[in-house]
Formats: sequence, C-alpha cells, structure tokens
Amino acid sequence: MSRRFAAQSALGYDARIVNLVPGYAELHEISAALLAARLPERARVLVVGAGTGTETLALAQANAGWELVGVDPSADMLAVARRRGAAAGLPNASFHEGYVADLPDAGGFGAAGFGAGGFDAAVSLLVMHFVAGDDAKATYLGEIAGRLRVGAPLLLCDLMEHDEDDLDVIAEYACARGVGTEALAGIRQRLQADFHPLSEEQLRELGEVAGFALPRPYFRGVAFVANELQRRSD
Repeated sequence: MSRRFAAQSALGYDARIVNLVPGYAELHEISAALLAARLPERARVLVVGAGTGTETLALAQANAGWELVGVDPSADMLAVARRRGAAAGLPNASFHEGYVADLPDAGGFGAAGFGAGGFDAAVSLLVMHFVAGDDAKATYLGEIAGRLRVGAPLLLCDLMEHDEDDLDVIAEYACARGVGTEALAGIRQRLQADFHPLSEEQLRELGEVAGFALPRPYFRGVAFVANELQRRSD
C-alpha cells in the first residue's frame, strides 16, 4: 500500500484532492448522473479504488436502490469510507480491502438476483494513472472487464498525456485555492514522477485488448479526462 494513502494522509485526502484536480466535484456529479441515465433502479455497481468513499456517496445520492461494492488496497482509506458510509446511512454499500482480482469474475455472482452475470457498471476515477506500464494497465482494465456483464459501462477518469502548460494551470488552480509554494513544488514533482498518463490512442488500444469498445469522452478538466467504455461481447 502506498504511504501517500495511509494513516494521516488518508484522513486528509478529501481536503487535499479538491485543490489538486480542477473539476473534481463536477467529475463525480456528472459520473453519477451519467450512470443514473444508463442504469435501472436496481443495479450493481463496482467502485474501483473506492478510497474514502466519495464516488460511492455520489452514486448513492443518484440512486439509493443500487448495490455499491467498493474495493481498495488501502485499509486506512477504507476506514474513512466506512465511517462516511455509516454516517450517510448507506445500507447497500460495502467496502472490500484488496484489488479487483480478489473479487469473483462475472460468472461468480450467481444465476439470479442482484448482479447476476456480473456488475451492471463500474467506475474508476483517478486510479489507473498510478498504474505503471501498458501491460499492467491492460491487466487492470481486463480485470474490471471480467467482472462486468456484456454491455455494461466503465467510467474511467485519469490524468492523460499533457504538456507543461497543463501542469502550470493545475499549479495555478491549486495556488488560487490556498496551496502554499512549497506544497506546489511537491505537487508538480509528484505529477511528473508518480503518475503514468496515457495518450488517447494508447487508451483505445488497451481498452480494445481488455474487451471494451472504443472510449467515449464525457468530461474534461485540464489534463484529466473521463471516458465511458462499454464492455463488449467476447
């Protein structure tokens, strides 16, 4: 588990992230609205990299009848998510420590009831850009695809290929929201060293290998781009 998502870092994550990703709140709002338009009242949604539960809470507000299953390798982040879920009274939300590979595949959810044949949708917001290398990213996408029913959407948002101007805008945004000079230098360094962005062409190729149709952008925030990918039949 990365130290940046452990202990005190997990507790302060929600206060920090809104200052670092332009359009963070809007990303979650539009993602939840898009799924509300795509899914029925009863559906099963996989939240990959559930973190502190922000996506789960947004989805629950969009439709209280959905069953929400969050997975994340950070026990400290999930502790925050569980507290937030309990405070919000989310009876249909559960959080699991680990990775998507630790969940049953699409054939392992039973023949009837919620989630028969796999999840009805998945979200992965601001997660895959931490996965290094095309092979690892293809595996990441393939593991999600293996838990989705045919035709189910994956909402995927990450830092995409960008230039120095984009980094300047992100830094200026953070500065305007009160982030100090020393912290800004660290942010810029982490964006360059810890993130592994893709080009749009790479995303199309990796998505196809993993079993998805061509991605369709639905939100852009400086260098962060959200795409909808549909699970195609094998």
